[in-house]
Amino acid sequence: MRQPLSDQAHMFLRLMLADPSITRDAARRTTGMSEQELSEAMELLTDAGMVPRLAGRGDVVTLTPDAILARLIALQEDETRERLAELERTRATLAVLSESLLRLRAENDRVSSTTRLVGRHEVSVALEGAATQARQEVLSMHPGSPLPPDMLKDSMKRNRGVIERGIGMRSIHLSTMLKVPHGRAHLEELQDAGAEVRVASVLPFRLIMIDRVVAYVPAGPTDPDTEPKPDDIAALEVRDPHMLDLFLKVFEFCWVHGATASATASPNTESAELDNRESSLLRMLGQGLKDDAIARSLGISSRTLRRMMTDLMRKLEADSRFQAGAHAVARGWLEI
Repeated sequence: MRQPLSDQAHMFLRLMLADPSITRDAARRTTGMSEQELSEAMELLTDAGMVPRLAGRGDVVTLTPDAILARLIALQEDETRERLAELERTRATLAVLSESLLRLRAENDRVSSTTRLVGRHEVSVALEGAATQARQEVLSMHPGSPLPPDMLKDSMKRNRGVIERGIGMRSIHLSTMLKVPHGRAHLEELQDAGAEVRVASVLPFRLIMIDRVVAYVPAGPTDPDTEPKPDDIAALEVRDPHMLDLFLKVFEFCWVHGATASATASPNTESAELDNRESSLLRMLGQGLKDDAIARSLGISSRTLRRMMTDLMRKLEADSRFQAGAHAVARGWLEI
C-alpha cells in the first residue's frame, strides 16, 4: 500500500496546480515549510505518481487535473481497502477476546463470592474500606444489646464520614437502644447527621449493606446479648447478587415494620405499657395487614394472636380495631 499524502504534500500539490511554474524556493517561502518537509512532501507526491520526475533531472512536473484526480481516487481506494482489512483483523481479535472473557467469567462464577473475615481487626478494616468506597447508600440492621459508648463513638465517626460525602444512610436498631442513655444519644446523633433511623422490637441478624453490591453479616451463631471477644468475632463478606437481593428484602421488611426513633415514646411514658410484640402488632394493624400475615411475622399461632389482640384492646380501652387505632394515635403509640 502506498503511503497516504501528508498535509504538507496536499499543500504543495495545490500550489503546483495553481502555478505549475512555481519553484522549490518559492513553494517553501509560501508554505513556510522547511527544506526537509518540502522534500518529504515531494517524495510522497512522486511515489503516488502525481508529480513524475523528468528523466535525468531532479525537477518534477505536474500532471493534468484529470490525471491527478484519478490518482487521488486510486489512493483513497487503497486506504479504504487497508482500513477494511484492519477492521477485519480487529474483529477477529475481539472475537477471541470475547471468548476469553466469557471463559474467565464462567470460571469466576464457580469461585465462591463469599469471604470469611475473622477477628475484630480484619472485620473493621473491611468495613472501613467498604465505607470509603460507598457511592450511593448504606443500609444497616443492629440487633442485640446496645454497644458500649466507645464502640458507638467509633461507629459514629465512620457514619459521619459517609453521610458528609452525600451518601444516603438508613439504619434500624432495636427499640432497647432508646432505654439506654448513650444508645438514645447515638440514635439522635445519627438523625442529626442526616441518617434515617428506625427502631424495631425484633431484628433477625446484624447486617451492613453498601451500594447493594456487598454485605456484611455475622459468621456463625453468636449470642446477641453477650459481647464476643475480639478474636472470636467473624463476619461474611457477601457479593453474590442472589444473597444480596435476599438481604435487601429482609431489610426492607424490617424497615417497613419499624418505627421512627423520634416517634417512639420514652420508657417513662404510657408506651411502656406495651411490650415489644404488642408494639409490633399495633404497627402492623395500622398498616392494614391481615391476621394471618401478622401471625407469620410475629412467629405465633392464630390463637395466640387473638389473645394478644384481646389484651391490646383492653389496654387501649377500645371495642373495635378502628377505635383501637384511634386511641393508639391519640396516645402517641401509633404514627400516622
